[in-house]
Amino acid sequence: MKMRNISKTQLLVKMKAVLRKIAQVLKKIVRFGKKAILKLRCHILRVFRDKFRDNNYLPRAKRILIYNIFEGKDALQEYKIIFLEALAKIVDEAHIVVNGELSQSDVERLEKIGKVTLRENKGYDVAAFRGEILNLGQERLKEYDQLLLVNDTNIGPFKDLETVFSTIDSKSLDFWGVSLGEIQPDFTGLNPFGYIPEHIQTYFLVIERSLLHQKSFYRYWEKLGDTDSRQKAIGKHETFFTKHFANLGFRYDALIRDTTDSAMYIHPLRVLNQGSPLIKYSALSNYNDAQFIWQGLERQSEIPELISYIEEKTDYPVEIITNIIDDFKKKSEKKYVLIIDGVENIIPQCTRYRVLNKAEQLEKLGYDVKVVNLSKLQLLDCKGASHIIIYRAPDLPILSQVCQLANKTGVPVFYDIDDLVFDTKYTDQLAYTQGLSTADKNDYDESVRGYGRMLDKCDAVITSTNQLAKELRNYKSTVILNRNVLSQELVEISQKTLHVERDDNKVRMGYFSGSITHNENFEMIKPAIISLLKEYKNLELHLAGHLDIPEDIACFGEQIVTHPYVDWRELPKLISSIDINLAPLVQSTFNEAKSEIKWLEAAAVKVSTVASKIGSFEDMIEDGIDGVLASETEWKEKLERLIVDKDFRIQIAENAYQSVMTNSTTSAIKKNFLEG
Repeated sequence: MKMRNISKTQLLVKMKAVLRKIAQVLKKIVRFGKKAILKLRCHILRVFRDKFRDNNYLPRAKRILIYNIFEGKDALQEYKIIFLEALAKIVDEAHIVVNGELSQSDVERLEKIGKVTLRENKGYDVAAFRGEILNLGQERLKEYDQLLLVNDTNIGPFKDLETVFSTIDSKSLDFWGVSLGEIQPDFTGLNPFGYIPEHIQTYFLVIERSLLHQKSFYRYWEKLGDTDSRQKAIGKHETFFTKHFANLGFRYDALIRDTTDSAMYIHPLRVLNQGSPLIKYSALSNYNDAQFIWQGLERQSEIPELISYIEEKTDYPVEIITNIIDDFKKKSEKKYVLIIDGVENIIPQCTRYRVLNKAEQLEKLGYDVKVVNLSKLQLLDCKGASHIIIYRAPDLPILSQVCQLANKTGVPVFYDIDDLVFDTKYTDQLAYTQGLSTADKNDYDESVRGYGRMLDKCDAVITSTNQLAKELRNYKSTVILNRNVLSQELVEISQKTLHVERDDNKVRMGYFSGSITHNENFEMIKPAIISLLKEYKNLELHLAGHLDIPEDIACFGEQIVTHPYVDWRELPKLISSIDINLAPLVQSTFNEAKSEIKWLEAAAVKVSTVASKIGSFEDMIEDGIDGVLASETEWKEKLERLIVDKDFRIQIAENAYQSVMTNSTTSAIKKNFLEG
């Protein structure tokens, strides 16, 4: 009987496996079928469009231009006017859409060329094109043979545009551009095709009559959603438009079909020689070989030869080119400290104190600062950095590359860490990690080891406490102490909600847990808390944040007051509502390395703190003067004095406030920790 049951079970398992395989095969068949149908549909549509395409423009094409401008400088740059005037000569009507504002004199200058519309600087050039296309409408645009959609990132022309247009076989095409973008993974995460297909780069796009007169062209723009971020503009339009219409049977082409090595941006002289009438503004940023380093490339700049070519073989004013290059050089001279946030506000307190507050502190010391989330980091973010600080991030490939290139260019890289989370010998001490499943513990340990590997790749380490610095010296020769400090915003919020003692005879203790690792800390002081709650019926315990309330505490009923987790901007008001701030830490190497934030935030609203006599609390608090320190056996005694002695409480709080405002804000710190 037992053998029969085993056989049935095995048969059931096998049947399930077979059914799964059948389901997978069916899915593949369906996917293949859909692709085949789409290809067949595209082929039929293309044959149909080839047969009925009527782009025979005699004596010449009637053209309308939509030209988009965004001007980041005080006055309209001359290269834009030169290119726009050249375009105006070959079109019958010009519409100039400006994202943002221009001076009245610049607007008047543009009005001599075409109709000018000023709009909110929103949605990039895509939204400008969309708005003007829908404003003009299908019936109006059907009066034209070609629609030119051009933005202001083009420099030129270096060839006669009418001649360039004459080289295009409009009879065989529905739309075309100057250059193509290459097939690659979808770095935007927004392209409906799931990858970046070959596409016309939309800085210069010409729509032929055969597409311009189709309803599908206008439906596209009507349905296009917002493009309010660069990723959206690229993913939802620039890299989508070409294949979308190609799938509908429309044909496209480009003057420059070379998609290798980002030719328009890296090889401007090559593309001119291949027939391009223009170069890209951003190509001039690669004015020497060194500019390629932070692109992760080893290339030889074509710009010196390009300048010679323009000067010798064109009538384009070369000083415009050299002025743009000079602007790029000036920008490269302006340095900043780059802070890479590996936490990305997942733990808000970490990002605030070690990233945003540090940025504010550095700005007050005279630095320009750039903060980038790790997930958004690009090598080019590092290009203008004088110093790079990597906060609490694992050894990802891009960070390893950052360290390698920084070493090559002489830029110091600092690893910032504010907990002993770079070696499992420390994290193994946590009750939290001891309670994890084997799989979860393995994952946690690997993340810790990742921090350790990243620490090893950096030149130096910045940390927040003396104890952390001591431990880190076993791993790194250069260790910099940069304590946590209060931001200007938190100070201002705290000033508005300073603690005032009430006359209701109640004394309120508060424990703000912060994170799940802190439960063991509350357990340490729980006997003292229970004893005091029994003895003093006017005593309240306020609990806030991520804390599981034990039954032997919950039983005190109205003496226990709970608060939900609050945003940091609301925290000063919550802390201010209590009389005594509790900051217990169990004795361990891990906890000794923790910072004094709980004391800082309470002191900022004039609330006294009782803290464990370890680590930074012991370093920063003068016992009985600006705080109270307690060993594991002293909590009841130390708390009791604060409960019964109101004047002592007030004096402790006042002294703590003065100490923190004098020594522990972003404005108070004058030492430049980056320079040693």
